[in-house]
Amino acid sequence: MFHRSHRAVDDCHALLEILAHTISGASRTALSLLLENARRKTIRIWAEQAPFDLKDELKKRGYRWSAGDEGRPKAWYVDIDEAKRDDEIAYLRQCIYLRDVDLFAQTLSAFDRFSIRI
Repeated sequence: MFHRSHRAVDDCHALLEILAHTISGASRTALSLLLENARRKTIRIWAEQAPFDLKDELKKRGYRWSAGDEGRPKAWYVDIDEAKRDDEIAYLRQCIYLRDVDLFAQTLSAFDRFSIRI
């Protein structure tokens, strides 16, 4: 699919074509998959004060570093599906902290998932 880019009307038509496109294997439109994922809640788990020598293990598992700006904790964090929350907390307690710890976790929706306010 090609179009004359950087023209507002053409860009809008291209986006509509993409959203209306049926995704192979899913038998659903891209828009329906986008909306389903937007409605799904995720959990952000903060691994505060995780041992420095285990940072590579956290990276392998998909954790990202927050420098502590905008009022966020200075810590490693990961965003996961709500259903995987308990498993991820168990992993952190068993493999990272080696003890029972209370972890800070936030529930995120499409309204705040990529916001700088959280």
